[in-house]
Amino acid sequence: MAAHPISPPNAARRSGQIAIFLLMALVVLAFMVLWSVDIRRIVFMKGKSQDAGDASVLAAARWQGSTLNLIGEANLLRALAISAGDDVADDALANMQARLCFTGPMAAFAASQQAAKLNGVYANSNYTAVVHEHANTVRNTYTTIIGGTMLFPEPYLGAWTDYADMLDAIANDGVAAGPDNAQLYTDSIGGHILHQRAFYEAVASKNWCWFYHNYPDLLTNYTDHTFWPPLPNATTHNFENAEFFALHLNRSSLVLDHVIDTSALKMLAAQAGLDPTLITTQATQTVQSWYAYNPGRWGNWATMNPDGPAPFPITGPVLPQYDYSGADAVIRVETVASRLTPGLDGSNRSDTILWTAAAKPFGYLEADGERIRPDAWSIVLPAYHDIRLIPIDAASTGSDGFFDIEWRRHLMEHLPIYVATGTLQPGCAYCVTLTIWENPAFRAAGALWLSLNSAKCIVPPGGGPGGSPGGGTRRGH
Repeated sequence: MAAHPISPPNAARRSGQIAIFLLMALVVLAFMVLWSVDIRRIVFMKGKSQDAGDASVLAAARWQGSTLNLIGEANLLRALAISAGDDVADDALANMQARLCFTGPMAAFAASQQAAKLNGVYANSNYTAVVHEHANTVRNTYTTIIGGTMLFPEPYLGAWTDYADMLDAIANDGVAAGPDNAQLYTDSIGGHILHQRAFYEAVASKNWCWFYHNYPDLLTNYTDHTFWPPLPNATTHNFENAEFFALHLNRSSLVLDHVIDTSALKMLAAQAGLDPTLITTQATQTVQSWYAYNPGRWGNWATMNPDGPAPFPITGPVLPQYDYSGADAVIRVETVASRLTPGLDGSNRSDTILWTAAAKPFGYLEADGERIRPDAWSIVLPAYHDIRLIPIDAASTGSDGFFDIEWRRHLMEHLPIYVATGTLQPGCAYCVTLTIWENPAFRAAGALWLSLNSAKCIVPPGGGPGGSPGGGTRRGH
């Protein structure tokens, strides 16, 4: 039987369907192309952020090591001055050391910004505003006279004015990389459950096992905001270190012979190009004030220990001469990758890319043919030879991210109001989490789940997936 020809109306209908299909295919193809370009932009900006952050933090750590060496060399020169009874030279060198504790970290701050910008990261207006604001605080608050004395004693005459001027000079050029382990003298952060990010994460994700392991009675015993213990007060008593890229040193009265063998001291003096025969018992056997490592900050690098109570995922132990905490640098860099694909409402979209990196200066001293830690003899001596990137979780993150501005604002501004009055601030993500926490039904649901399922809250053998000690870290970078 002969086929019937397609009638003109049917042909037109099929032609229209094909056109619609082709149009839809073109739209999908266009979105795929735009999406591919967006992915490439994000990957490119992530790489740029990493390069900038790593270069920035290495520049800061390099200056920290150089400054520690300068302070150590000044200690050797002071040993000569004290031996010669030259009090004027000794005072001048001690004053120089006091200034180095600020100018060295500020040089590290400036160098870190230059390194970030040379790697294509622009100044962050929010970071810049924070540094300018703190410079004003140093200039106008730290110098406040109360009862005839300055609020924070100056380590040298005019220190706070110099310090504020250096901060302003850095901010005037724009801050591209934030020193994320900064610790202000006024900080009162840590030691309180409301200062732990993990608490907010547990509430937001209904991670009841976190409460079981850390605060097993909190879900059932909590009443209202009056239940919380008082927030900690500022505990800073040492004003001898800059708040950004601190060296963690202090002046200590001690007898050199009690901490370092005289022959070792003379050997270090000779290595520094000084005449060791000029060092006398006046310098080594009398009580003098020396720049020394703060033992509260310089100690065993407990985090980098595969056999510790919280095993760190490393393949072996750190060599003894490098097993110390102390001065390190942490940097936060934020970049923005704009998208070509529009949002559902047709608006332009962008992604904020965060990169954090940490580094520290490393070195060693030598005694009897063995390499020992730079702080082995308490006083600062020239010892630093190298710098290395280190894991973020092994660094002194201080206030858990100083330049995480939303988090810090919550800690410093919102929490005191909440603990005192129960009032939570609008527009704060952490306050939203506390609103969830304040709901009795939320806490009751968690308590009920634990009463039935607490046996499931077991830490896997070996600390995590794959038998990796410690189960990894919360943040690699």
